[in-house]
Amino acid sequence: MKRFDTFWERFWAIAIDGFILNTVLQIPKFFSFPFFSTSGIILALVVSNLPYIYAVLMLGKYGQTIGKMIMKVKVVDNVTEDSINYSQSFMREIVPIVLVTTSIILNFILFSDVDFENFKVSTLGYILIFFPSGMLAIWSILEIVTMLFDDKNRAIHDKIADTVVILTDIK
Repeated sequence: MKRFDTFWERFWAIAIDGFILNTVLQIPKFFSFPFFSTSGIILALVVSNLPYIYAVLMLGKYGQTIGKMIMKVKVVDNVTEDSINYSQSFMREIVPIVLVTTSIILNFILFSDVDFENFKVSTLGYILIFFPSGMLAIWSILEIVTMLFDDKNRAIHDKIADTVVILTDIK
């Protein structure tokens, strides 16, 4: 089962991809849009989902992100171990995409017409504001836990998309 022992490689691949994406995500800081405008919301949606868009496109095309290429791991179909398609790639990222998008839309709805000088947030408001990001944190923890207790180190997103991550330098 050495072929599926990918925890640390995946960890470092995410760190490498995070460094690359963090560098790219500095670019939008040079643009100034009022947050509660249509262009501001679109920019927030694109920038916030860029890591997932990157993963979907790279995994759909190559089965690897740059970080995974460097760490010599690849995402393949769980049954055939052939390359995955864009649909599987998208399914791996669907939960965070929905949670991040929901968070941005809820913040837009809650704060688009607010007088911040006299504004007080209710308990329900706090729940609505923090629910999607809280769910994303719980999702991330569950991803790690499920990976650690699966024979093939498959996380929840691997099970949703019927994929598995393998070492490319071991046959």
